[in-house]
Amino acid sequence: MGLSGAVSRCKFYLRRRFGKPSKRRVLDVGSGHRPHEDATHLVDLLPEDDSERGKPIQRVGLPLLLATVESLPFKDKTFDYVYASHVLEHTEDPEAACKELMRIARAGYIETPSPFYEQGYNYPHAERGWSFHRWFVYVGEGDTLTFEPKTGQTIDEFCDCRHGQFIKRVYQSVGDLNRIHRVLPRECNYTVLRWEGTFKFAVKNKMGDPTGC
Repeated sequence: MGLSGAVSRCKFYLRRRFGKPSKRRVLDVGSGHRPHEDATHLVDLLPEDDSERGKPIQRVGLPLLLATVESLPFKDKTFDYVYASHVLEHTEDPEAACKELMRIARAGYIETPSPFYEQGYNYPHAERGWSFHRWFVYVGEGDTLTFEPKTGQTIDEFCDCRHGQFIKRVYQSVGDLNRIHRVLPRECNYTVLRWEGTFKFAVKNKMGDPTGC
């Protein structure tokens, strides 16, 4: 366990022992190696497989259920809050995943790499980005969480998000984007959506036609 894992575990136990007990039920979906400090329950898949995680899974003394974000084994509105951080870019079915998050929780937080980060990670290498991520994810018009297909072949096509062409020009003029990503504001590197009750989403097919609700 690295330093960040040790710090997370220490903070968790300190909060459990000295913090005020909370009655909120909080789920971390895809908790991986860094469960959220407020989580009361964890969900992950393939806990022994770190290939898409980078570090060993951490349980920090919490219940861990094996499940996918597309099919969560909970009754409607079981949780007050759900965290889904760096999960939805992996999903095979964004529509099912989004509906499940809204079904099992009253509010939540979603985070993914931004298209800018997704396209720029390891640039200018031909095989860049994260090959196991299936989607560009961004917040489009009307605060709609938008998914566009991403593969090793389509990573150069640049998504339809409003800064797509700006991103393309930056990539063509900069030699090593990894150094830039380290100093950019967080909102440049990550797509973030906080929601309550419901949120809008759209899934685009390869022709750019959206589906969703």
